[in-house]
Amino acid sequence: MHISPLDIRKQPFRKVLHGFDPDAVSSFLQMVASEYEAIIRSNNELASQLNMLEQRLEGYTRIERTLNETLLTAQRATDEARINAQREAELIIKDAMLRAERYEDEARNRVHVMESELVTLRNQRDSFLARFKSLLSTQLSLLEVISGDLQGLHENERPLQQSVDETMEEVPPQPNITSMDF
Repeated sequence: MHISPLDIRKQPFRKVLHGFDPDAVSSFLQMVASEYEAIIRSNNELASQLNMLEQRLEGYTRIERTLNETLLTAQRATDEARINAQREAELIIKDAMLRAERYEDEARNRVHVMESELVTLRNQRDSFLARFKSLLSTQLSLLEVISGDLQGLHENERPLQQSVDETMEEVPPQPNITSMDF
């Protein structure tokens, strides 16, 4: 049974002989009703505060849950970003190594080509020098022949043209030397 402060104030008592003083009982009931009313008001305020605090707690619980989910999501994203960065770094390193190998191979090939060209140029130089020495030797021989013919012409009085013609028949024809042979 629920008793309100109003029930306490209006509670009738029957009058008996030698009973309690009605004013004192009435005054006491008023005081009890006021205290009971204050306790009910305080209880209602506390219940309201409890309800408000429970709602706030529920809100904080939701915020905590959301923060935990956000932290887990951020942790997963960070882990994925780190893994992706490691994979990308590995790919960059592999690509750099492949490029370095390719550049090294290209450099080796260029060195090989240049060495081949150098050998070719040396062979052409040696060939040119040998032909040039041969040409000079032939020209010296021709000069000696001409010089001897001139002396003989004075001695034998041979015509110069005949001597040159004979010398030219003895000297083999020289190959044409062009700048492409070098």
